[in-house]
Amino acid sequence: MKMASRCSSRSIGAKIDIASGSHLERKSSDSKLLDWSDSAVRAKLRPIVVTIAFLMFFVSVAGIFLTLPLGKSGRVDFRHLYTAGYMVRVGHTRDVYDYALSEKFQKELVGPAEGALPFNHLAYEALLYAPFSLLTYQHAYLAFLAANLIILAGSIRILRPLFSPLAQIWPLLPFAIVICFLPVSIALIEGQDSLILLGLFAAAITAVNAQEDLKGGVLLGLTLFKFQYALPVVLLFFAWKRWRFLTGFAISGAAVVGISVWLTGLSGLITYVQSILAMSAKYSSANGLLYGIHPDGMPNLRGLAYMITGGSVSATHWLVAIGSAVVMVWAALRRPSFLGALITALLVSYHQVIADTSLLVLPIGVLLASSLNGIRTRRDELIVVFAFLAFVGPTLLLFANTRFYLLALPVGAVFVLWDGQEKPSPKDFDRQRQRQQTDTNLSPGRSARTQA
Repeated sequence: MKMASRCSSRSIGAKIDIASGSHLERKSSDSKLLDWSDSAVRAKLRPIVVTIAFLMFFVSVAGIFLTLPLGKSGRVDFRHLYTAGYMVRVGHTRDVYDYALSEKFQKELVGPAEGALPFNHLAYEALLYAPFSLLTYQHAYLAFLAANLIILAGSIRILRPLFSPLAQIWPLLPFAIVICFLPVSIALIEGQDSLILLGLFAAAITAVNAQEDLKGGVLLGLTLFKFQYALPVVLLFFAWKRWRFLTGFAISGAAVVGISVWLTGLSGLITYVQSILAMSAKYSSANGLLYGIHPDGMPNLRGLAYMITGGSVSATHWLVAIGSAVVMVWAALRRPSFLGALITALLVSYHQVIADTSLLVLPIGVLLASSLNGIRTRRDELIVVFAFLAFVGPTLLLFANTRFYLLALPVGAVFVLWDGQEKPSPKDFDRQRQRQQTDTNLSPGRSARTQA
């Protein structure tokens, strides 16, 4: 009996040794990779994450309160949106793109300023600001600030299922990753329409993830007031042959363009196209001053190219044209991905104010949330690093003389490394479940050997 018992214990011990050796070998091979699926790793990350979030939140909130007087005095972007709404309401719809008349109304309604901020969006958007023009500018600015906060809350609610894995590190992180992102605060300060853009893109991404391509396309079509982000996404979905999405985009796109032409007439549309060309293809230093355009503050290929070439307009055009073509073709050859298309659009958009970079929180949040299911390769680890740099980048660059063009570097790195997979595959979940089950099964064996 003793002999049999001893043989049996040796056999069990050998099996445990083999299993443990296999387990340790696997752990050893993965030891160089940060495994966020490990609760111990998450516990160590939590205080670091919370500290960074609070510092970024402090900078954002302090910025809002310090610059609120500028907003109320009319030295922010809401100046031209408010004026466009007023012009539509009082019957000057066909003149919303008239620079001289816009300057006159801005000085009368908002206050004196050097030059004017021209309205450079499709006219249908001006209808949104018409009700705000019933108020004085200061009251309208505060009312629009409140409206933007409501839209922001709605966007966070829409994005919560996508960002929910982040709660494993800190319960407030799915919320904090949005409100701590500096471009969101800048959009609030400037009275920009960037948060409307964020809400529509968030809803479109949710629709596409739910296999509702038609709805997603309709929602994207509503973002044509800033077409520089919608059109690259549409071109990629065309390359991927997502016809229902394109049908939805065509429906809403035709509607908003039709409304805009109805408001301004064909002459107004022609003036609009001419102003867009003056700000892009025919850009010059004089046009930059006239339209308030600063390429060095753009976190995209244009901003980066403009600084690399020392401000040479022609060289910038060529670099951006070639770089954008390469990025678009590269993206088209990858697996279909709405978030991948959005990263592409942010890189190739020829005109991007830092407030519009609020859109970047969508891919950043999804990438960081996906990493909690386990980092399997060195590429995954690098993606997380560059996504984190893109997240903290605007706050850091604010203290580096607002060199926001440098943000294109981590965003470009994410584009190069990311394969477009937005969610872990079922095999990934099975692999993680098996690993956790193996750890659970082996733990009693280890304690038995220790006690022996």
